[in-house]
Amino acid sequence: MSSVADIPNADRATRLRVLAAEIPLLSVLPERVRQRLLDASTIERFGPRDAVFGDGAMPNHLHIILSGIVDLCCTYKGHECTALVMAARDVFMPAAALYDEPYLVSARAVTASRILLIDADVVRQEALTCVPLALGLARILAGQWRVALKIILDLKCRSPSQRLGAFLLRLHDASQPAPAEVPFSKRQLASRIGMQPETLSRTLQTLAANGLYLRGRQIIVTNREAIQIFCGPDPYPPASEYELGVHAL
Repeated sequence: MSSVADIPNADRATRLRVLAAEIPLLSVLPERVRQRLLDASTIERFGPRDAVFGDGAMPNHLHIILSGIVDLCCTYKGHECTALVMAARDVFMPAAALYDEPYLVSARAVTASRILLIDADVVRQEALTCVPLALGLARILAGQWRVALKIILDLKCRSPSQRLGAFLLRLHDASQPAPAEVPFSKRQLASRIGMQPETLSRTLQTLAANGLYLRGRQIIVTNREAIQIFCGPDPYPPASEYELGVHAL
């Protein structure tokens, strides 16, 4: 969404119009509906590890990530557990805002992030009468369910080493032809995979022996056939979440 950065001194209305054109959920809406949502919105900046909202809180806004990465997580017995890692253009926890239900997880910025906050009451009012908005939210919910189901299948069908290898391989393939990098810390990586940070180094050594390793944050594949055999066949079809407006990692 570089076009917004290109107009740092633009007034609020201009900035929001530019943003709306780049957000699939908003860009397809009738002009009058889009404008009512923008009139009820603000842009907030969050630093790394800043809380966006806590679990159990009632939703006041629909959140759309403009830039950065946000972790949807919970804490259990002192350990942080990641549910989903959301990226730019993702709409997170839309069902809570749409149905006025408490958040089941907390949201925390992993990197410096900008988030568009749209008043939840206005979103609910518009969704009652605007079919494109209601269908757009339904598409996002469907895409996020597909991501969540794939994570569940990974937990059921793969060992921690295989989950880590498959995740890094997907990041590698998605970035091509550009160099692939893990966009967050190794502690965050361990939480995303569902393993203890203390075991991550040993697991990375196992992956290196099977054709994939990390150099800092860069993902390097030295033996594609070996790492694919190690990770095992995908227990789910190729990714289609982008087509549903979901960019979660």
